This record gives sequence, C-alpha cells and structure tokens, in this order.
Amino acid sequence: MKAKIPLVLLFTIVTFAANAQFPPYYFGLKAAPQISWMKPDADNYTGNGAKMGFAWGFIAEFNFTENHSIATGFNMLFNGGKMKFPDVVDSVSGSMAREYSFKYVEIPLTLKMRTNPIKGMRYFGRIGLGTAFKIGSKKEDEFTQTGGSTESFPKSNYTEAAVWRESLIVGLGGEYEMKEGPKLGLELTFNNGFTNTLKDSDEKSTLSFFELAFSVLF
Repeated sequence: MKAKIPLVLLFTIVTFAANAQFPPYYFGLKAAPQISWMKPDADNYTGNGAKMGFAWGFIAEFNFTENHSIATGFNMLFNGGKMKFPDVVDSVSGSMAREYSFKYVEIPLTLKMRTNPIKGMRYFGRIGLGTAFKIGSKKEDEFTQTGGSTESFPKSNYTEAAVWRESLIVGLGGEYEMKEGPKLGLELTFNNGFTNTLKDSDEKSTLSFFELAFSVLF
C-alpha cells in the first residue's frame, strides 16, 4: 500500500504537467528609470531631495499556475539620494549637503499574480523581497559655513556605504501578449528599503525608490 502512494503522486504530477496549457517559464529583459531618495533616522540629519536613477536587468519567471509565478532574476541599480547634516571642515562649523550615488546588484524574489487575458492584456500585481549588494558608491559634497560662504567638493569615492541592502518590493503593471511573439510589459514598482544604507549606526538612513519598468518576455 505504501509503495502505491509515490506512484499515485507521480502519476498526478505527470498528468497535471501534460494537461497544463501554459508555458513553464518566461525569460526577458527590463529597463527602468527611477526616482530615489534617502530617509535618515538620526539626530540632525534630514533628507535633501530626490535623485534620478536608472536600472536594467534580467527577468526569470517560473509559472506554477497559468496566473501565478515566482519572479526573480537580477537588476543593476544606479541610484542614490541626498542628505543634509551639521559638519565641521578645517575647524569651521557649518552644514554639509551630500549627494550619494550607489551601484547595486539586486536579486529580487517575488510572487507575481496575473489576471486572465482582457482584450490581449494581462494585469498583474507583484510582491516580495529584494537583496542588493553594493558594487560602487560615490559622494559629492557642498559645505556651507555657519553665516558664511559655500564650498563645493568634486565627486569622490565613498567608503562608508553598507555592502548589502534589503527591501520590500511592491509592483503593479500590465502585459500585452503578442500573437506568437514576446510579451511587452509596463510596471510601476515601489522598492522600500528597510536596512541601513550607511555603515555608521549614528548615520542611519534607508534608501527607497519608485521605478517605471519596460520589459520584454519570451
């Protein structure tokens, strides 16, 4: 009796796969302009505006039903943010306005849920987590003396950025299914960082961004 159970389970899986009318996976590419910002959580540190960014990446979707899939791949992120904080330069006190530029490799792991086709379109929602690893970081400073002049510094390498970043990913979009061709997608995504972007715990700040992703899936 016990020997029959694995055979029944195997028969069920094979039958389901044989009768499935949907492709088991999709692969594709994406490109996405971004608007990113940093939210400090430290005394005397404030956000100082948003920064335009960009991303491109490889998409891999593994379908387990017609309308549900695990969406992953990798993304190359080029973004950053701006902060303002009190500082001292050459024994002179004042205010530092710093613009950060980061480069990350991000690996998303999300659940994607699609509607049935509506006049050639499928609409979808996506939610999950992203893990990103820093591959580069720079800063550009502008120091204003208390009651005095402003001095700008050229862009330079920034070594105090954290080596990894975790985030919550939430997206909404649609896909146009071409007949016997690729799927063209458009998605608005909110990527909400919840780990410290900077190494120094006294300068805690999270990095978040919106992106509008254009994709093609095969």
